[in-house]
Amino acid sequence: MVTNLQLTATVEISLSKQKMLLMAAGSLAFVAAGFWFITHPGIRLFGNKPYPVFTYLIGFAAVAFFGFCAFCLIKKLFDTKPGLVVNEEGIIDNCSGFSFGFIPWADIEDIYVIEIGRQKLIIVLVNNPEVYINRQTNPLMKKMAAMNYRSYKTPVSITANTLQYDFEELYVLLRAHVEKLNFNRNE
Repeated sequence: MVTNLQLTATVEISLSKQKMLLMAAGSLAFVAAGFWFITHPGIRLFGNKPYPVFTYLIGFAAVAFFGFCAFCLIKKLFDTKPGLVVNEEGIIDNCSGFSFGFIPWADIEDIYVIEIGRQKLIIVLVNNPEVYINRQTNPLMKKMAAMNYRSYKTPVSITANTLQYDFEELYVLLRAHVEKLNFNRNE
């Protein structure tokens, strides 16, 4: 249960350097596996027949995707700002390489949880998604924000993977702010 004091106080949540380091190491392991697939395209992945083009494409995709993930995580390791700030004005998102900065409560329509595989995400429905898509200066990040919008009706999602905070507690905190906002809107 979130108290009224927690709704008026500023909550600063630090980035978890340990979690990010482990995720970066995992990403680099997949990059190494991808390089191995690229340099050994004749291996037999399925049965007795080798599929060199398929193996090469898997290797290239692994190097590109996990290399990008490793780059973002290593860059974020040196970030000294809090990963997430929650206060009376809104949320300041800085928890990934795909962050949106300040999101005022007035822009937030709803918050709910989805699970993709075993990954839980807090979906933040905003009433002006184009603004948040256009905040992304990197063309790849802008494309990813647009893909999130097409899939989830919002470009904004938050995970606790890089934070020193429990996912469920984070959701309860954010949900309490949204419910307070909705109560105030309906008065």
